[in-house]
Amino acid sequence: MTRTIAIIDADILFTSLLISRLKKHVPDFLAFPVSKEILFAHRELMLDSDFVLYNQREISENEILSHCDPERTPILVPLLKTTKPFPPKDVLMIAHEVESLAGLGRIPVSPDSSVQTCLTLSFISPKEREAHVLKQIERARSDFAHIIRLDLMPGILMPLDPPSWEENNVQRCGGISLLLQKLKTGRFPYLEIPSYLEPDPYGDMRFGRPDHSDDIVTCHSRTIVTLISKTIRYLSSLSEPSLLYVVGDGLSFVRMRTLCRNLSHLEILTPLHIEKDYMLCNEIDLLQKEHVGTTHIDYPYSISRAV
Repeated sequence: MTRTIAIIDADILFTSLLISRLKKHVPDFLAFPVSKEILFAHRELMLDSDFVLYNQREISENEILSHCDPERTPILVPLLKTTKPFPPKDVLMIAHEVESLAGLGRIPVSPDSSVQTCLTLSFISPKEREAHVLKQIERARSDFAHIIRLDLMPGILMPLDPPSWEENNVQRCGGISLLLQKLKTGRFPYLEIPSYLEPDPYGDMRFGRPDHSDDIVTCHSRTIVTLISKTIRYLSSLSEPSLLYVVGDGLSFVRMRTLCRNLSHLEILTPLHIEKDYMLCNEIDLLQKEHVGTTHIDYPYSISRAV
């Protein structure tokens, strides 16, 4: 059965643009316009859509519900936003809200292996990036028994330590700088990976912070790839489904392309109106063309529900 989205708004141009954007973000849904005049002229007409996006200045929630089966109420999404920082009738944010409410955009379970790998490349602020990453980790906990997060970025872009670490006096591990040095020197048993991980209160494990701000970004790509390979091999030794979640920020596009070749699923977080930066758009297009499993997120929808 096709899942549908009804849009009630008299602005034809806006409705067409929104349908086009929804086709990109939620391709499994069929979006179509519904005229308020037709609804009012035919009181017996039933709306059996999964979502109803409506202009609340044209039609009220109660008027919409009067055309719906009480046993199959759709999710109602108002099109006019009055709360900052969301401008009214912002096509991108509406599409992201529908995507989030539909439970889409989550990291998929690998059909071929017990281990899934995901790379999130961020071109947005650290605060917005973390809102998205923490939301993804929260959702992934229902699909994966083990989650390891690997941050590849300069120290200034690293996420802050969770407040509970200071409160609980958490024992810290040796840090990723020491691990990278050991990987450079030669053979490193993958079963030692857990000794460089520390528990995150968000439900994942993460590698310890680097000793210096540039330890990761100046490290040779071959060493990073070895770290990823060893971590995947460790996760493969576990019996339950596992996820290696790599978060990249402030990396060169050369390194991004190297990482993409070693990880299954790719997310690209870009700011609104990225089309103004032609060079960045071209680089991202190349990344997407080289990687099959790509999710391009124009703006992290989870920022509206930041933890």
